[in-house]
Amino acid sequence: LYGCNNIADQDLPHQTKLIQMIFWEYEQEYQKTLMQFKSAVGRISFTSDCWSDPNLASFLALTAHFIAHENGHLILHNRLL
Repeated sequence: LYGCNNIADQDLPHQTKLIQMIFWEYEQEYQKTLMQFKSAVGRISFTSDCWSDPNLASFLALTAHFIAHENGHLILHNRLL
C-alpha cells in the first residue's frame, strides 16, 4: 500500500476493523501456543531477559522452553511470550 497513489478511502479498512483483525490474530496465536504447551513432554521452563536502550527505556523478554514429540522425535521449542 505504501507508495500507491490510486488508493481510495474505501480500499482501506476502518480502525475498528483493524483492531478486530489484530485481536482475532492474537487469539489464534494464543490458542496455538496453549495447544503446544499442553503437548509438551514434561515441564515448561521460562527464562527472562531485561535491558534498557540508550534513552533508558526498559524492556523485558519472557521465553518459554519445552520439548514436544514430532514425527517420532523429541524437538526443543522456544516461544517468546
